[in-house]
Amino acid sequence: MEGQSLLENLEGHVVICNCNEKVRSIVGELQAGTSHKPLDIVLLVQDRHLWEKNPTWHPEEKRGLMFIVLYGSPFDDELLFNANIKKAKAAIILADPKQGDLADAHSTLTAVAIEKQNPQVHTVQELILSINREHLKALNVDEVVCIGEMAEKLIAQSCITPGVKNIFENLLSTGVGTPQILLPEITEEISGKSYREISRMCILGDAPFIIIGFVINKNFFSHEDCHQNMITNTFVINPKKLGKDMKLSVGDKLIVIAYEQLPPFETYLNN
Repeated sequence: MEGQSLLENLEGHVVICNCNEKVRSIVGELQAGTSHKPLDIVLLVQDRHLWEKNPTWHPEEKRGLMFIVLYGSPFDDELLFNANIKKAKAAIILADPKQGDLADAHSTLTAVAIEKQNPQVHTVQELILSINREHLKALNVDEVVCIGEMAEKLIAQSCITPGVKNIFENLLSTGVGTPQILLPEITEEISGKSYREISRMCILGDAPFIIIGFVINKNFFSHEDCHQNMITNTFVINPKKLGKDMKLSVGDKLIVIAYEQLPPFETYLNN
C-alpha cells in the first residue's frame, strides 16, 4: 500500500474518496496555499486501472506536501483507518464514474463509513442527481455539491447578466492574485458588535478585505429526537437595513472577500 508509513503521523489532511477527472484541479486548489495553509492529501482510489490509464487526472507534485494514493473501496473501514480519517481535517467524496446512476448510492455508503469513524470531520459529497439530495438529510454530510444544479443556475445567471460566469470563476480560484471568499469566525473580542459596526471599523482601519455578509449559527434540538443537538446556518449576503444592525456572537461567521489569509480582526477594530 503506497505511502502507508508516511500516514502514521499525518493529521489535518484531506481524504479524497474515488477518482475522476476533478482530482487534479481539486488537489491543485487545496495545495495552492494562497488563502489557506496548503494541505496534505490522501486519495482513496477505487479502481487502480482507471487511475493509471488517466494520467491527466494526476496532480502536479508540490514540494514539501504529501499526495498519497491508497487503493481499495473508499467505504472499507480498514482503508479509511489506514488513511487516518480520524485525524483528517476534511473528506471529499467524488462520484465514481464507473457507477453511472448508482454513483450517489456508493458515495452515500462512503459518507456513512466516514462519519462512523470520525463524526467531526467536514464531509463534502459530490452529487450527480439532485433528486438524491433528500436521501442525505438523515446523514451528517456537511456539504452536498450537485454539479448539475450549479451549472443550471450559472447558465441562467449568465443569460440574465452576461459576464457573471467570469466573476464566479475568479472568486472560486485559489490562484495567486485572485480574490478568495473566506468565512472567518467571530471571536470573543468582537462578539456583540453588529455587522454595521464591524464593517465600519474595518473600513476605517484600512483592512485589506471586504465584508459582504455574515453567517448565523444556531444550535437547536431536532424535533424527531430531542436529544440530538443540531446546528443550522443562515447565510445573509449584502444585508438590508435591519440586518446590518444584527449583533453577531461567537460561533457566527463573516463572509469576506480577501486576497490572502486574514490577520485577527482586532487589528483593525482597535484603530
